Amino acid sequence: MTPTIVLKDEQLKAVVGASGGGMIIAATAQVLLNHFARGLDPLSSVMAPRVYHQLLPNVVQYENWTTVTGDHFEVPAQIRKALHKKGHVLNPLSGGSICQFIVQQIEALKSNGGTREIVAVSDPRKGGFPAGF
Repeated sequence: MTPTIVLKDEQLKAVVGASGGGMIIAATAQVLLNHFARGLDPLSSVMAPRVYHQLLPNVVQYENWTTVTGDHFEVPAQIRKALHKKGHVLNPLSGGSICQFIVQQIEALKSNGGTREIVAVSDPRKGGFPAGF
């Protein structure tokens, strides 16, 4: 999928992309919301457990699995309970979408006299790591 590019005042703020078929949009949106709305750092934004709903079937899928490297992803019980209470049908999911996230710290540009600070995160759900110059 084409990456999502976020700008603020014509400055690059973030880039996020994902793989995972029909789950890409939900995962990408959740990573961006985790960072920009919830204030999580880039790694925590990617590591947060995710929920997926594609309308058909009318089921909320939620992460509940452990990767081969030992990272465990599980939507908290209180969130699952609240969704169930609202009438949602819930199914645990082992797997999901894989996100890559790059953030430019604009505040660092101002405080470092123009030095760019870029943070890149690779989703541990699939392994791998960010690399670049």
